[in-house]
Parts: sequence; structure tokens; C-alpha cells
Amino acid sequence: MDVVKDLALTDSLCAREFPAARDKAGPALGGPGYFLVVLGAAGGGTAADLYAHEAALIERFEERWGEASRWGSVTLLERAARGEEIPEPWAELGVRADDLRTWHEPGTGRWVGIAVADRDPEADPELLLMVTDRDPP
Repeated sequence: MDVVKDLALTDSLCAREFPAARDKAGPALGGPGYFLVVLGAAGGGTAADLYAHEAALIERFEERWGEASRWGSVTLLERAARGEEIPEPWAELGVRADDLRTWHEPGTGRWVGIAVADRDPEADPELLLMVTDRDPP
């Protein structure tokens, strides 16, 4: 995992058009209004490595955009269980990660978020990057 590379990818996703339909093109899963990218998986290291890389990205994003908003996904899961439709990529993140940090990127109006997806004990943890034009639900 490379912080400089991940910052460049973030900038690229903030500038790129979103796919018209759900699409898995290259390293990003995308759809109308969002991209969701796996920056790294613990299969090649440890969950601690992912959290360290997440912390490094948080530091760099906070230098750019200020303090992150922190979101817990329990509320999203409860709302979805009651039948409320949660838009992507928020729904996907709510299922996969407990904690998400977000920033509203002022140049594009898009939301940038990162989270370690470690909720599923059967799957290797992954570090996720989200870029979306959809406000948090």
C-alpha cells in the first residue's frame, strides 16, 4: 500500500465521471453517483497494517480538508432492517465496516470516505476508499 498512490487515485476518482450503471471496471466498483475501491487487503499482511495505512490516509486527508466526520454503521443497518432504502455506496459500507471517516471535498462537492471493512470474520479485512456525490443518509 502506498499513500502517495492512494492520494492520486482519490484525486482521479474525484475528477472522473461516475458510471451510468453499476460497473466493476478496473480497481473500482462504481455505479451512478459513486466509486468504491479496495486499497488493500490483509491477505498480504495484517489487519494492523490496514489500520496503520488508514491512519496515514486520514492524516493526509485532514491536512487537505480538515477534521473527518466519523460515522458508525449500526444506524444504517437498523434503518435498512426496518425497510428503509439506503443508497449505494452507503449501504455497502454499512454492511462491511463498523466505522467510516468522511470528508466533503469542496472542489467537486463529492464525499470521500475510508473504512476498514472487517465486520465479516470469514473474510480478510480490506481498506476501502469511497467517492460519491450522494450525501450521507
